[in-house]
Amino acid sequence: MKNRGFLALAAALLMTAYILGGCASQGKSTAAVSAAGQKSVAMDTQAANEAAGIDGGQPSVAGKKTANGANNAPTAGEIAAASSSQKIIERLSYQIETLKFDDSVQKVQSLCTEMNGYVQESGVTGSGIEKQNLRSANFVLRIPQEKLSQFKNSAGSIGSILNLSSSSENISESYYDTEARLKSLRTQQERLMALLQKSGSLTDIIALEKALADVNYQIEQYTGTLRQYDSLINYSTVSIQLNEVVKPTELEKTPVTLGEKISSQFKSSLRALGGFGEGLLIFVIGGAPVILFLAVIAAAVVFVLHKRKRRFQKAAQKAQPVFTQEQKEESSRDK
Repeated sequence: MKNRGFLALAAALLMTAYILGGCASQGKSTAAVSAAGQKSVAMDTQAANEAAGIDGGQPSVAGKKTANGANNAPTAGEIAAASSSQKIIERLSYQIETLKFDDSVQKVQSLCTEMNGYVQESGVTGSGIEKQNLRSANFVLRIPQEKLSQFKNSAGSIGSILNLSSSSENISESYYDTEARLKSLRTQQERLMALLQKSGSLTDIIALEKALADVNYQIEQYTGTLRQYDSLINYSTVSIQLNEVVKPTELEKTPVTLGEKISSQFKSSLRALGGFGEGLLIFVIGGAPVILFLAVIAAAVVFVLHKRKRRFQKAAQKAQPVFTQEQKEESSRDK
């Protein structure tokens, strides 16, 4: 009876700790209820932080404080260890144009294979220069982080790079926090399984199994999060927008002096004038059949209106009274 009462009390305490701990994990932290649980989570988090070389969740390369409060300069080994413990997600984005679209697409795939990466997404639109529909391709590549610099050096072989942007995100705090929570959950899982083996009451078994199922579910969630983090960290994301062109874009430096600004504006005006003339010529020649048809219709309308006007004028003249010479003289004398 004492053993059964002890197991029931232990199960009740574990359930209370689990419920409060689950609520806290949904909100802000994974603080435990009992003093022993708080100590376990704190020790797990502290151990993870110490192993990762971070202080308060942030990577630290600052010197350690001695007993008298003085700061010691970090050694090269400490700096290297702190850098390697940081979890950073890197992303690159390219805008590239090419005169040889098919060769450039093949080059993108070849570079990805050479870097031991893989194509996550790809798509091509357009039908080609022959059908007057220039093509465009979009790639999302996953390149190993250690090969990213090599990819940057080789990206110029794909085509003419118009724009390159890069970004990095330090997720060390989230990563190690998730890792510590997962370690704490696995400890809780082991304790629940041990209690489940010792329990003999059906009520206690049901309660323990429910708590164990909830802990297993959280473990799966945190494990999936860590796997996603590892994938984003180990394989950088490279986005490429590849455009087919018939004439390469001229990249000009930003004018600084007055002469450079005037020259740049003059060239821009000439290009605009040339573009307008070219567009007008294309419109006139390309739309010649339509323009000729509209001109014939307009000429026919003008001819009909002119003929009708002359007919009305003749009719008006016939309708006016005809005076004889004597009537005209008499009318003049009356005046």
